[in-house]
Amino acid sequence: MPINYALFENNLTSDPDDFMAVVQPAGTAELDAVIERMIQQGSTVTKSDTLSVLEDYYTAVESMLLEGVNVNTPLANFTATIKGTFRGRADSFDPSRHQVGPSANPGKRLRRTFSSRAQTVKQEASRPLPTPLEYLDINSSLRNSAITPGGMGQIIGHRLKFDPNAPDQGIFFIDAGGLETRVGFVGRNMPSDLLFMVPAGLAAGEYTLEVRTAVGDSDMRRGALPHTLTVA
Repeated sequence: MPINYALFENNLTSDPDDFMAVVQPAGTAELDAVIERMIQQGSTVTKSDTLSVLEDYYTAVESMLLEGVNVNTPLANFTATIKGTFRGRADSFDPSRHQVGPSANPGKRLRRTFSSRAQTVKQEASRPLPTPLEYLDINSSLRNSAITPGGMGQIIGHRLKFDPNAPDQGIFFIDAGGLETRVGFVGRNMPSDLLFMVPAGLAAGEYTLEVRTAVGDSDMRRGALPHTLTVA
């Protein structure tokens, strides 16, 4: 499969015609998926044996890094790093001011593989949408479930901020029949956090919560909470 990418405006330069490529992931593979791929490729080693060998490998790499040894492998090169500012030559490591951790970079084999075999396919850039992730019903302290009409609600997510003076933007509760109720009072209107009063007139039933924002004069963007909310 090729590596899919989309082009987005490069805000690090002043040229409006400068764009940058952002890889569009085809998914995320955990260790089990990697082992399944190994078996599909004809490996005669069982899954349990593979897990055991990999655990030994991980432990060996970790122990060497903790000893201050740089570990170079075909896929990645590992080193230990220390971050933070030291106050003169006589200063020493202080856990309250400094952090020690691992660092990794591609190894020779992985760089060579990408250089010789990687193929790319351009895709249309997806529009950034408001993304409500979690709803907290403050009155009941319940998350992603209950709505208290007339109470306080909070939404956590990304790209949530909207123009409160635009009637087509904001927070909307949509019942099972499609009737929309817009939130009238918003106390906090931030990109990652909305705090508001739930409309008092919401009837009993199930609701979809939707955040709507606009880019420019007409590009309306909508994002729905991935949970159904209920007025008891």
